[in-house]
This record gives sequence, C-alpha cells and structure tokens, in this order.
Amino acid sequence: MKSFRSIGEGFLCALRAPFALAAIALVPLAAAAQSPRTFSLRTDNDAFDYWMAPWNRPDDEYTSGVHLAYDGGDAPWWARRILSGLQPCTARSSACRTSRVEIGQDIYTPLVSPAGTAAATERPNAGWLYVSQNAQWLTTESSDALTIALGVTGPPSLAQLTQRIAHSAAPAYNRPTDWSREVAFEPGAIARVEHAVRFATPSSAPLGLDLVPRVGASLGNVLTAADAGARLRFGWRVSHPWLPPARDMGFDLLIGASARAVARDLFLDGNTFQDGPRVGHEPFVRTAEAGFEFHVRGVALGYRAVADSRAYRAGPKWHPWGSMTGSVTIE
Repeated sequence: MKSFRSIGEGFLCALRAPFALAAIALVPLAAAAQSPRTFSLRTDNDAFDYWMAPWNRPDDEYTSGVHLAYDGGDAPWWARRILSGLQPCTARSSACRTSRVEIGQDIYTPLVSPAGTAAATERPNAGWLYVSQNAQWLTTESSDALTIALGVTGPPSLAQLTQRIAHSAAPAYNRPTDWSREVAFEPGAIARVEHAVRFATPSSAPLGLDLVPRVGASLGNVLTAADAGARLRFGWRVSHPWLPPARDMGFDLLIGASARAVARDLFLDGNTFQDGPRVGHEPFVRTAEAGFEFHVRGVALGYRAVADSRAYRAGPKWHPWGSMTGSVTIE
C-alpha cells in the first residue's frame, strides 16, 4: 500500500495545473468589486436522507460531495471576446456576463457486505477532486454557460482519506468500507455547455411560480453525456435562479426531474488508458428531486432530497441522497 506521503506528493503534482487555473481565474475578482459576489457551499450525502432512520440510510453509490463556489465578477478572460456585447453583472442587471469558480470533491463507493467486502459486480470505489470555471451569459429569461473542469481521480483525489475521517465522526451509523478496488489515478477534463430558460409569474406579486427547463451536454474522459430536465418552484418572493438575488425575505418549495443519456462514465467504465475495475454503465439515468429554500438579506439556505435511477447493471433501482446548500451574497 502506498504511504500517505507518496499519495500526498502525487496529489500535489497532479493538481498543480488545475489549481493554477483557479489562481488565474481569481485575478479579475478584485477589479469587479462593484458586482454582487456570492460565496456558496453545497454538501451532498446519503447520510442526509432524514426521512430514514440513521442506521437504515445507504452508504454507497454517490455517497458524498462537497462543493465550494464563488459567483461574481466579469466573465473569464477566455470568454470575453465572445461575450463582448454584454457588461459584467451588477445588482440591477437584466442582461449581463459573469463567471463561477468551483472547487469540489465527489466520492463513489460500492455496497459492502457486513463482512467488509464488496462483490465483483459492484461498482469500484472512485473519487474526483477538481476545480472548474465557467462563463455565463444571463438575461431575465435565459441562462447559458460554458464550464471547463480539470481534476484527478484515484488516490490523489483523497476520497478514501475523506471517507475515513467522516466515518470516524459517527462510527455507529456507518457501513464497513472496502477500498481494495478503486479507479486508479487519471488526470481528467470535462467541458460542459448548458442552456436554461425561465417562465415565471409577474415579479410584482408576492406569491410566485416559475418553471425552469434546461438542456446540457458534457464531453471529456471523465464524463460524456447529454441531459435535459426541469425544475418547478412555488413560494413567497421566489428568488431569481441566476440573476443577483433580491434582498427581500422569501421561501420556496421545489420539485424537479431530469434524464441523462450516458456515453462514458469513468467512475463505472474504468480508467481510459489502463486496465482496472469496471462494471459498465446504463445508457439512460433518471433523477427526481424535491426540496425547499429560504433566503433573506443575501443569505440563502436550502435542502433537496434526490433519487437517482440505476446507473449500472448490478446497482440499486434507486439511490436516494440529500443535498444541503448555503450561500452569502455581498453587493
């Protein structure tokens, strides 16, 4: 087994380029101090299935995700020529350009028996540690985004270490783990495009309703897929889904559904250039969600219950997990 020192050295070398991109991406932020700036944290975990007893919650499939993001400032330098007809977003923008920088980690694990082993038909363990940047061009009715993500899989993703630390916090409620089969180290890249439109009741009414359908596509050695979905929200002073938020107090309930056609999923299909554990993927995956969000004076808190359909032949018919979000917007 590799020592933590060798894993750490590999981690630092592998992430030098992605985090250099993050540093470059953050350069224009100071120059755009007048623009609204949003700092957000999203944590996904099947331990957040609060409608289940703690000892009955799953601890496999997409089991954990942590995503830190910054929204604001001008569009990235590489997109400004394309978006030259738009100005950076401000608190009163109705059509503008902006960017998002995100650092995140996703963890995928197999179903492990009480004896502490996973069957060969179960998915391999996998981690994805990445940094991404996108360019967004926004109007009151539509949102378009191009996202570039760079990262690493395998031990440098620190997935095993993260899960070990998390499980040590509440060992009585966690399943055994088996990291003997893991997707190996591979640098990864994903390019994604997404288009969304918004249909909403007049903003002057305190009770509001909006429907946001979207389509998107991802291309890369980590994921190649196309997807489409929609989200319906109803509530009191429903916030705009992508323009700078209002300062009023508001609350909304949401439901949503989406479908994805998958051509490649590295976490199931295995490494691109070397042999290793793999189980293949289902060509179509569906997702359903329901949740709520509360916002006041630039602070927003939310929760979603999410269920994904079977992702590979031996996988569960549905895998439920929860997502908790929090954000602060500074003008």
